[in-house]
Amino acid sequence: MKKTKRKILLTLVSVLAILMSACASPASNGTQETVEIDFWNPFTGDGAKVVDEIMRKFNESQDRIVVKTLSNQDPQKQLTAISGGNAPDLVITYWNNVGPWSEAGAVLNLERLIEKSGFDTNPIIPAALERMKVDGEIHGFPISMSMANKLFYNKQAFADAGIAAPPETLEQLFEYAKQLTKRDANGNITQIGFIPDYPWIDNVFWPIIFGGSWVDDNGKLTANQPANVAAIEYQAQFYKEFGVDQINKFKSGMGQMNTPQDPIITGTMAMMIGWENWYTDKRGEDGPIGVAPFPYPEDRPDLKNSGMVSPVAMFIPAKSDNPEEAWEVMQYLLSEEVQIEYAVKNKTIPILLSALDNPELTRNEEVKELREFYESAKSPNLNGFPNSIYINEYLQSLTEETEKALKGQISAQEAMDNVVEKMQPIADKANADKANK
Repeated sequence: MKKTKRKILLTLVSVLAILMSACASPASNGTQETVEIDFWNPFTGDGAKVVDEIMRKFNESQDRIVVKTLSNQDPQKQLTAISGGNAPDLVITYWNNVGPWSEAGAVLNLERLIEKSGFDTNPIIPAALERMKVDGEIHGFPISMSMANKLFYNKQAFADAGIAAPPETLEQLFEYAKQLTKRDANGNITQIGFIPDYPWIDNVFWPIIFGGSWVDDNGKLTANQPANVAAIEYQAQFYKEFGVDQINKFKSGMGQMNTPQDPIITGTMAMMIGWENWYTDKRGEDGPIGVAPFPYPEDRPDLKNSGMVSPVAMFIPAKSDNPEEAWEVMQYLLSEEVQIEYAVKNKTIPILLSALDNPELTRNEEVKELREFYESAKSPNLNGFPNSIYINEYLQSLTEETEKALKGQISAQEAMDNVVEKMQPIADKANADKANK
């Protein structure tokens, strides 16, 4: 009897051991299941190759996650896939998509993942990170950023006019623009000093230069505050001085950007707003284009080194099958080493403050033309447009009304009052909908 019980006990132990072995996790067997991450981006050509190469290095650095990249996926393709239930795990897109897409339930709120991992957001350039927030919460991270905070000027035009240095204040900019403008015998403009809305109406850059804003902490729109109105009035001065019809006629005959007939290269336009990735081969000591800090209002020296930030965003779709692993990949992309590699290869600005002082960046000859931008990216006066679910409607309304004011059809105050009148109900509804969720 004892032998029989002993045989039964041994049999049960053996069966249990087999079952435990069959149910064991991969880790207990010394192996680990690999998670595959689909990483989409809108880039083509060299930009796509940079992402592919960085992800190749990530894949080689560990054996738990395999990232598969897919390039040339524009926002429409991205949103269609996410909405259709075939979402990738990580996406690079334009930053102003994050707000509206978050409202549609397409973007994962990252606050939980940030808190769980203890990820420190303080090293990120504040103005770049702020663009990734919707209702104060982080829904994405910038992978890089562009910035407009410089004045580009044609050196020869300045020399011909006897102007020794670029303007420091906006008042000087206006005076220099008059000195640098030439007309023929019939009064037609043949050379212009500055056009405030070239190459486009910039309804974000100019209010930043004047210390303006677009919404307060209570959700009330502030587009019609004095600083924003002053920004439009300043621009309108140029149209009053040189004539709306005359400027428009001059514009119609200008050469295209980045062609031999480009007006800033030929000197037919002496000054313009400068972004970090424009005319990189024409800047520097031997180039025709000089670079200077963009001027500030004379009575607001505290606004020196102001500028507009426009980041490239990355986010995790809300329907991602692997959000935890996608977050690991995102953190890798936010590491200093990767940020520097990405910035150098793409000729752009990293979003980590520490990277801006890293010799691997600052002494790299491949990006020497960006050094002035790297230095000014540390400025506390950088800003950008607030992200929201109604961001695109707000920007469109600002553009439409600003154009009317520049043409002299309505005053700057009327233009911005019109914007607030139109957009405040939309903002109120968005805030109410959020409160009711």
